[in-house]
Formats: sequence, structure tokens, C-alpha cells
Amino acid sequence: MSSTFKPRTVVQAIEDAAKSTQTGYRFVDENSEAEPFFSHAGIERASARFGGALQSLGLQKGDRVALVLPDNADFVFAFLGAIRAGIIPVPIYPPTGLGKLSGYLENTLHIVERSGAKVLVTSAEIRRILGTVQSRAPALERVCDVESLKALREELKPQKIALDDVCFLQFTSGSTSHPKGVTLTHENLAANVHVIMDLGLGVQSFDSAVSWLPLYHDMGLIGFVLAPLFHVNTITFLPPLLFLKRPVKWLEQMSKRRGTISFGPNFAYALCNKRIKESEMEGLDLSSWRVAGCGAEPIRAENLKAFAEKFSSIGFSEKAFVSCYGMAESTLAVSFSKLGSGVIVDTVNGDSLWSEGKAEPA
Repeated sequence: MSSTFKPRTVVQAIEDAAKSTQTGYRFVDENSEAEPFFSHAGIERASARFGGALQSLGLQKGDRVALVLPDNADFVFAFLGAIRAGIIPVPIYPPTGLGKLSGYLENTLHIVERSGAKVLVTSAEIRRILGTVQSRAPALERVCDVESLKALREELKPQKIALDDVCFLQFTSGSTSHPKGVTLTHENLAANVHVIMDLGLGVQSFDSAVSWLPLYHDMGLIGFVLAPLFHVNTITFLPPLLFLKRPVKWLEQMSKRRGTISFGPNFAYALCNKRIKESEMEGLDLSSWRVAGCGAEPIRAENLKAFAEKFSSIGFSEKAFVSCYGMAESTLAVSFSKLGSGVIVDTVNGDSLWSEGKAEPA
């Protein structure tokens, strides 16, 4: 690590960033043209209100609060507000529909129980389907809807937060087994943010990003909510479902905001290849996009190369691709490919790779 690196808590990062009134977070609304912008000074104020509201529910430093919030702005400010109050947030993915609801409720109950959450904050709509969770989790004292929380006007009672304090609990996706919890301290986050932003991506003050990634997942949460606080960058958030319905919205925001950084899993680039029409590309300019990260699932080089070929006519460069690997147990990032190298492919002998663990030329 750099000899000049000095770790800060997330709380310190929020308060330091509050000096800026020009940079911040923008939230694109799925159902309207509204794109409310909160400067970093506004982020500090909004998170303080949420923190004070959570404290008014009786939550104290070290208590856990589960967050099941589909709205990006609600999630960000509740999450940051909890951290500023010394309350440990536990992000939980919201239901995407009534399909497989029993499995969703079981996973949610598992996370609530394992985390020891005393309060769960959600939307009024989702609250109606979480009744069984509350009745089966003895430690869960209250399920609160976020609108009621926002109506409270309690001042934040500042807490002394140290680097070795727990910042939040991150649970794995649970795709192959029950989600597993990872305890992340402020020091864990500061160290990983440093290697991502400084050593991995070379982020500067002029960089801005666009993200549709789910905020309950480490890449969206740490990479685009927490890391930019330390560098005071502007981020535009899109709802994940908006991207899935209309992938071109991602590229429209990158063009409109002159975004320089964005990440997505392999399927996101494949979806753009398949779904975006030539007519939708008219007027778009992706020439400012210098880091197009790809990770979170196996990367298929042909998908990335097809994306670069399709969108080269509107300024996208194949050299922008950065392949990455990460895991929740390591906070977020483990490795990046070299900036400006694009898609690097090494063809090896599959038999020896799987049987002997050796990567030999094919």
C-alpha cells in the first residue's frame, strides 16, 4: 500500500466529503423523469436524519438493523445513517415478485436471525409480506416502514466510531446454500477502498460513475456507495429493474453524464449486445468511458469483444475493459487486470487444468 495512505472510517469520509456542494449522488427514478441530486453536503444531512430516526427507535451503538429497501435513495441514506449512529446495518435483497416467495422468506429469516437484527426497515408494501419473519425471529422487536422513519425529526446523536468498529454485516448471495455473514470493520473497508480506487483504478476527482448494480450486493454497495465517499466522486444510480427492462438506459446515462467508470457482470454486456437497437444508439457518446469493469460471474471474452465492436461507433474503446475478481469474504476486490489492457485471453489445456491444476498452453 501507498505510504501516504491514511485509513478513515466511513463516518469520517461522509463528514469530510460534506464540504463539497458540487459532487454527490444522483438517483434516476424508474417511473418518472425525476433525477434528484444530493450533493455530498446533502448526503451528510440526509444520512444524519436517518441516523437520528433509527436512534429514536431505541437502537444503540452495536445494535443491528436489517434493511430491505428497493428504493435506491431510501437504502443509501438509511444505510449511511445507521453507520453514523454506530448501528450496524444488514442489507437484505428485496423480493422481486411473488414467485418463490417461500424461499425468499426463509433466506430473509435466516439473515435476520443470524445477524441478531432488532429492527427491520422496509417499504410499506414489502412489510405486508414479512409478517412470518417477525413472528419467527424472537430478537426482531420491530418491523418499521421507511416512510414512517422519514417522518421522524430526531437529531443524530454522534457516536465515537473507531477503525476497528464493525461497519456493517455483508451476507453472501445464498445461491448454493444459506447466505453466510461477513463482518466488515471500518478498517477493512478503508483498506479495500484504497486498493480499488487508488491502486486498481487510479480514480481522480474528475471521475464520475454510473451504476445500476443492486445495492445489497458488495459490488454495488462498496464499489459505488462507499468507495466514492472517500474520493468525493459523483455517482448516478439507476434502479436495477430499469436496466433489465431497458439496457440502453445504462448507456444513455453514461453518455449524458460523461461517465468515466461503470461496472457490470458478464450478462450485462451480453444483454446490451442482444437488446439495444441501432436506432437507440443514435446521439450517444461513450468516449469518456475509461473503465468498464466486468466481474461477479464467469467472464466470456466473446461477449465483451462483441460489446466493444457494437458500440465502437459511438466512442466505446475495447481498452476500457477491466476484468476483476472479488469475494464478500475479502470485503470486495481481490484482483483487477491492468488498466488500458482490454480483454486479455490465455488459451490453456482444459484437461490438465482440471485434473492437475496446471495452466499449460493448449
